[in-house]
Order: sequence, then C-alpha cells, then structure tokens
Amino acid sequence: MDMNMRTENDRQRATQEFNQMSDYYDKYRPDYPEELVKTIINKANLTVGSKLLEIGAGSGKATAQFADFGFEIVCIEPGADLVEQGKAKFNDNKNIKFIVSRFEDYSEPLEYFDAIISAQAFHWVSQPIGYSKCSTSLKEGGYLALFWQIDLFRDVDLDRELMAIISKYEGFVSCMSEEEYSKRMESITCKIASSGLFSKPEIIHSYLDKTFLAEEYFRYMMTAANFVKKTDKEKQACREELIQLADKYNGIKRRLTFELYLTKKL
Repeated sequence: MDMNMRTENDRQRATQEFNQMSDYYDKYRPDYPEELVKTIINKANLTVGSKLLEIGAGSGKATAQFADFGFEIVCIEPGADLVEQGKAKFNDNKNIKFIVSRFEDYSEPLEYFDAIISAQAFHWVSQPIGYSKCSTSLKEGGYLALFWQIDLFRDVDLDRELMAIISKYEGFVSCMSEEEYSKRMESITCKIASSGLFSKPEIIHSYLDKTFLAEEYFRYMMTAANFVKKTDKEKQACREELIQLADKYNGIKRRLTFELYLTKKL
C-alpha cells in the first residue's frame, strides 16, 4: 500500500475485486475512530453546508461517519456496484451524491470544495494528476485529508506467528512492519510536499486496541482481495490455524493504527 503509480490494469482489477468484496469490507473492517473524523472537521473548519469531495468512497463506509454533520458530500467511486450500494445506503440523505468515475476522469468544479477526503484509496490515484485535480477543485485554503488503517507487526511471538498464517493464505490486510511503516510515512510526506501544491502534511495517529476472536479475525481477512479468492478448503484450513493461535494467546491481540495526513492547499 505504497503511493507508487499503478498501471491501468492494476486499477481495473482492484475496482473489480473491491466490487466483489464490498459487503465483507463494510461488515468486517472497523470504523474509523471518532477522534480522527472530528480532527478533520475541526482543523479544516468544516461547518453545516461545507462542501466535501470523497475520492474512492466505495459503498460509503467512511462517508457514513461524515454524513450527519450537514455537509454536502460528493462521492467519487469507479465501481458501479459499490456506487449503487452507496446510493441505497444514503437514499434519505439528499446532501450525499455518488458518481461512478475514476478521480482522474472526474470533471471537477474549480475552487468549489472546502475539503477533500480519501479513506484507504488515494494510493490508487495516478500522480501528479491527482494532486493537481485536488488543488484546482479546492477553495483557497482548503484541506486535503488522506487516511488509512494499518496493522503494524512487531518482533514478538504472536505477531510472527500471525504473519506466518497471513502470508501462507495471502490474507494481507494493510499489514506491515514498524520499519516499513516509518519509511511509508516519510515517502507519503515527501510526495505530498514535493507536489508543490500542498503544505507539508501534519500526520495524526489514532489507535484501536482490539482482541479478535479467531472467527472475527478470519472475517477481517475476508476483506483481503487475494484471500477471498482462496478455495473453501484453504479458507477452512486458515480458520483452523487462527483458532489454534487464538487459543494459544487467549485471543488475537492487535493495535490497529489509523493514520491521517492533513495538508492545506498552497
């Protein structure tokens, strides 16, 4: 989940796969922390009537956490099935609009939005066009808020054994080592600042300490595209290994990291 350019085939494949697993994603990925949402709202000076653009909205998991503040939200999502789910989910909220489009192809209004948000998606946007379109569509002094959920793995027995299971069955869900994560923060910060269009981002972290039951972690892994494609036999074998791991450690203890990169249009 770096910020490198992806090929067109990569982007199309990711859209198709995410369309297929959207139900799992909505059900089994944790919500973003309330403090992260409030940080964006407060620092970007958002109030009732503020205009937000969401890039890669999916079926609206992150959207839901901004939906009750009276914002006008335009959600861009390339997956047609996901857009239909989003429209159904927010059918009663006339302030939320879903559009089937890649952000690169979206005809953005000039200097219209007070803030742009993107949850778990901005690494799929082609650069430098992504930063350029964000800048042109934001009002003067508008904010870009990019955020992700990361599962950091430490050099301890539980983490090593869990990573072995994840690697065996390709159940990677935003997994990386602490060393990899340090490099990631530096890379994202550099790319935002070097665009010349946004300030050096403020990086803000929130955390969720959660002890997963084996079945809960199995469902969490079902939000990983490669794992979803495994055979029923392989999935059952993975489930059994997770049960053994949870029994050994009295649950699968994780500290999920939520990272927010908040930057202002120059």
